[in-house]
Amino acid sequence: MGGLRSLTKPVFAALDRILRPPRGPRLLIYHQVGAGGGRQTDVTLEDFQWQIDWLAENRKVVELESALSHWDSPESEKLAVLTFDDGYLDTFTTAFPVLNAHGLPFTIYIATSFIGDDSSCHDRLTWGQLSEMLASGLVTVGAHTDSHADLRTLEEDQVADEIRRSNELIESRLGVRPRHFAYPWGYWGSTADEIVRREYASAALGSARVRTSPAFDLHQLHRFPVQLSDGRRWFVKRLVGGLLVEEELRRRIRGYRGP
Repeated sequence: MGGLRSLTKPVFAALDRILRPPRGPRLLIYHQVGAGGGRQTDVTLEDFQWQIDWLAENRKVVELESALSHWDSPESEKLAVLTFDDGYLDTFTTAFPVLNAHGLPFTIYIATSFIGDDSSCHDRLTWGQLSEMLASGLVTVGAHTDSHADLRTLEEDQVADEIRRSNELIESRLGVRPRHFAYPWGYWGSTADEIVRREYASAALGSARVRTSPAFDLHQLHRFPVQLSDGRRWFVKRLVGGLLVEEELRRRIRGYRGP
């Protein structure tokens, strides 16, 4: 599958040229770095290092809140925001040293039931590691529900419980109240929307969409998923045009029809 994606990327990049470029800062999604699993959500350390070096030289990497406050500025497309989803161990062991060396801020959206108290979690972060990253001053901790449930499948009281447990755990263990949220799987849910808008200053979805005049909504922020097959060349293309047709195709294959 990874080889096929690499072969089709030139076509998708070419199609970007006939579409209107995405508006606003580039919010990038990472999941894992250097874990070696071969999944599209697991980029190699070598590529990640190159990508961060490139961003440091060619874009302005800013905190999420800064990007949101400058969304309509003339230079907003030159702004980049780094986000990490779920709470994988290699965010601390592999990605954080690279970002810390550059002094680059990032947001990590954690599913709180995945976070443990010691290294027995294997591939998951611990609360102590999150505290260490938070102390660096570079990290914003956002919420990603407690169990990483697909909110489209839950009733209103279940959504409220997922969010309540997540907020309470983050606040009790880290001493911060999360202001920002990412929908699990990147899938917006109508039942969750009102609760999410009430609880958080912003909410992030998955990939950007092909559309002619996207409206800016703080609670429907589209991000750019960085894939293993992006490597270096296609990473830059994704920053410029978004590889929007590729992302639209992935949405349809997965059966997602939301925003």
